Amino acid sequence: MRSGAASVFFPLFGLVLTAGVAGAQTPPEPGAARPLVIPQVEGERQGKVLGRALACGAERERVDRVLRSGRERMMAAVGRALTEERYVLALDDAMRLETSLPAPSAPACEKALAGLERLEKAP
Repeated sequence: MRSGAASVFFPLFGLVLTAGVAGAQTPPEPGAARPLVIPQVEGERQGKVLGRALACGAERERVDRVLRSGRERMMAAVGRALTEERYVLALDDAMRLETSLPAPSAPACEKALAGLERLEKAP
């Protein structure tokens, strides 16, 4: 047999859950949300592009400028510790791997150089 308190509690509990789910499903304000940044994923992605660009003959100065600006962006996004411990290590590993592989094909070089240009233009 149900007690009177239980019959009041469970509908109230359901109402709280429903309100919590409804609040979680509302989209964030357009200017308030910051994109999720995972330092090691970004480091690996950018390292791959930069390593391939170097293997394809991109100027070292161009790549160095992109490295500096990428590091500054990452420090602003996640702080110094995560930048040094995760982003830089993943970037270095990916670049080292890409430059140690045989020379990429012509279409892969075009893609890498286009990726380098995108990274140069990134805010």
